[in-house]
Amino acid sequence: MNLFSKWSLDTLGIGASLVCAVHCVALPLLITALPLLGLEVLENENLEYALLALSFVVGCTALWRGYLKHHRRVAPLVLFAAGFAGLLAGHFLMPENWEPFVIAAGAGLIVWAHLRNIKACRHCVVCSRENAAGCEGAEG
Repeated sequence: MNLFSKWSLDTLGIGASLVCAVHCVALPLLITALPLLGLEVLENENLEYALLALSFVVGCTALWRGYLKHHRRVAPLVLFAAGFAGLLAGHFLMPENWEPFVIAAGAGLIVWAHLRNIKACRHCVVCSRENAAGCEGAEG
C-alpha cells in the first residue's frame, strides 16, 4: 500500500467519525421533525451501530498500518482508543443530556488521531529513505 492509499484510509476514517458525530449530535435536535420528513431511517439503532463499526474498522486499519509500516508512533493509537472509548461512553453510559458532548469529543479525538497519523506517515524515516517509492519499502 502506498502513502496515497494510506491517506485515503485516514480520510475515510475522518469522514466516518465526523458522520457518526454529526448523526449523533444532530439527531436529538431533529428528532421531532424526522417523522414529518419521512426520515425514520436516521433514528435506526442499527445505523448507529454500523457507523460505530465503520469508524472502528477504518480507524484500526489506517492507524495500525501507519504504526507498523511507517512511523512507530503510539500517539495516534492512544488518541484513537480514547476517542472510540468516548464514542462508546456517549452511546451507552452517559446521561442523555451529556451524550452529544461526549460523542463530539470522542469523534474529535478520532479525527485528531487520523491527522497525527497522516503527519507522522508524511515525515517518517522510512519514507525519507525510500523517497520516491512512497514508503513501499516499509511494507516488505
